[in-house]
Amino acid sequence: MACPDFEDLLREGGEHAAHCEHCRALLEAAADVDATLEGAFAGVSAPPALAASVRRLGAARGPSMVPEVLDLIGWAAVLALAAVLLPRFLPVIEALRG
Repeated sequence: MACPDFEDLLREGGEHAAHCEHCRALLEAAADVDATLEGAFAGVSAPPALAASVRRLGAARGPSMVPEVLDLIGWAAVLALAAVLLPRFLPVIEALRG
């Protein structure tokens, strides 16, 4: 994104777009895409049972343990690296102090 204020623009509205040509062009493009999708899919609706099926599927699986396992592996790697490097640098640290 070229303009750091673009997220604020999306939250607050078009005041910023009056000053930034890039953001104004992005907002116009987003409005065109929105209008095109709305026109193409205006008559399409999800089956009534879809929401219940999605909720049931999510509840049956439960949360994934993968992020927690990856965090554990990452922290173990950090601690192992510290355990290897710290003894090598302790004499250097002591020499700098004294």
